[in-house]
Amino acid sequence: MKCIIIEDELPGIKLLKSYIDKTFFLECIGIFNSVSELPFGILDKTDFIFLDIQLPGINGLDFLKNIEKKPRVIITTAYRDYAIDAFDQGVVDYLLKPFSYERFLKSIYRLHGSIKFSDKEENKNDLFVYADKTFFNINKKDIFLIKAEVDYVKIFYENKNLLVQDSMNSWENKLKEDGFIRVHRSYLINLSKIIKIEGNLIYIKDQVIPVGKTYQSIFFDLIKKL
Repeated sequence: MKCIIIEDELPGIKLLKSYIDKTFFLECIGIFNSVSELPFGILDKTDFIFLDIQLPGINGLDFLKNIEKKPRVIITTAYRDYAIDAFDQGVVDYLLKPFSYERFLKSIYRLHGSIKFSDKEENKNDLFVYADKTFFNINKKDIFLIKAEVDYVKIFYENKNLLVQDSMNSWENKLKEDGFIRVHRSYLINLSKIIKIEGNLIYIKDQVIPVGKTYQSIFFDLIKKL
């Protein structure tokens, strides 16, 4: 993913640049101290922006309010007060300085599902997942279920599993167009991996998953259609 930084404070620039350099699938293609420095056409070459609010001249939020085609934006600021206004402008996330690398990555994950990396069939199912200080490349088709674990989710794929700091809602949004369905507050499953259904129990590999009461109507209606 290609990004630019719009930030006028050197510590903020250094922090973002160090995090971007640690993340192998990110590339910074420009650093600018104000929105007036942006070269013509740069936004068309950019997947997303790290944008500060307090900038020389026009501030970050006024910049967003005055452009017709809104880019994908992660706000980086020391001020809490602008969060509601920022999300009203459709920003992906709002990072309060100073933020950790883990918090930085959480923003990138939120962004990840909305960006199309390639039109090639072999690439469009790839997901890069960060766990145990390592990036794992997982094909969506290999995932058979995802289970909630307090502040984490456990991803079951092939004969492995990964524990990732993220939410079920985030993964439900990532995979909703790929044949996955929420069947329980704690379970998201790949429909194509179901072996059998007995009563309100779903069998997938060596896992038995209960269908939650609030999910039964939607799930069994879908099964009947299939």
